[in-house]
Amino acid sequence: MTRIRVPATTANMGPGYDVLGAALTLYAYFDAEPSETYEVSGCPEAYQNEDNMVIQSYKRTLSLCGRPDAPIRLHEETEVPIARGLGSSSTCIVAGIMAADRLQGLGLSRDDMVSMATDIEGHPDNVAPAVYGGVVAGFSEEGRVWCSRFPSAPDWRFVTLIPDYEVRTEEARRVVRRDIGLSDSIYTTGHVIGLLRALSDGDEELLSAACRDVLHEPYRKGLIPDYERARELALRGGAAAFFISGSGSTLMAVTKDEARAEDILSAYREAWPGYRALSLSICHDGAAYMD
Repeated sequence: MTRIRVPATTANMGPGYDVLGAALTLYAYFDAEPSETYEVSGCPEAYQNEDNMVIQSYKRTLSLCGRPDAPIRLHEETEVPIARGLGSSSTCIVAGIMAADRLQGLGLSRDDMVSMATDIEGHPDNVAPAVYGGVVAGFSEEGRVWCSRFPSAPDWRFVTLIPDYEVRTEEARRVVRRDIGLSDSIYTTGHVIGLLRALSDGDEELLSAACRDVLHEPYRKGLIPDYERARELALRGGAAAFFISGSGSTLMAVTKDEARAEDILSAYREAWPGYRALSLSICHDGAAYMD
């Protein structure tokens, strides 16, 4: 049996739409072992079958590597909520690839895993940080996935508000503009570069200026009823930045100050006692075998 741990991820991070992501200290765990038939446990009953995303990713990996089908028994234990913008699907995709690698002796590198995961997911902004850890920017060019991992200061805190409703990815993509002007393109490029420098240097003032977006958040925030109130509480509490995680509905306030992070966390828990609110950090080591 092999035990796999995959971190949650936050994608986009303001201006980094479909390009930028970071791994977080919230984890999904998967136990996999050879079996006569496919068996799945530990997740909602609707996913306890071969349509399970981990199983589908596992099978896809075997196919890409020219290996015959080899059923497994899978058990899931996850802290990552489904369909909330924290990369739950990416944890499953990466876990399936890693299970195939370990149980079938494929000898995959992390670059191989990211390439396969991007093939399955469609873009690298969640799967790449899930595999590599840390802050990652990625893109595909001529059939190859290119990823760059960036340093980040150790004391960033991501105060995470997870509402009790989802924002459907299809709807989140539908509301985003399909055409942008040259000025918006220039704005976005400059802000992404500034955001990466701010995260690396621990510069809250630069992060506050750089973590602003014109591509998706102005349109997606209308799908999240709690956006404006959560943003107000975050900025009043001293957050350097505030953004939608992935396509939502999760919202994040960012600060380096532990006391401010706790104040924002308390404000979120008081305002929304039925939601999950967490203070997370960047996970620097990415997906790992725990056995």
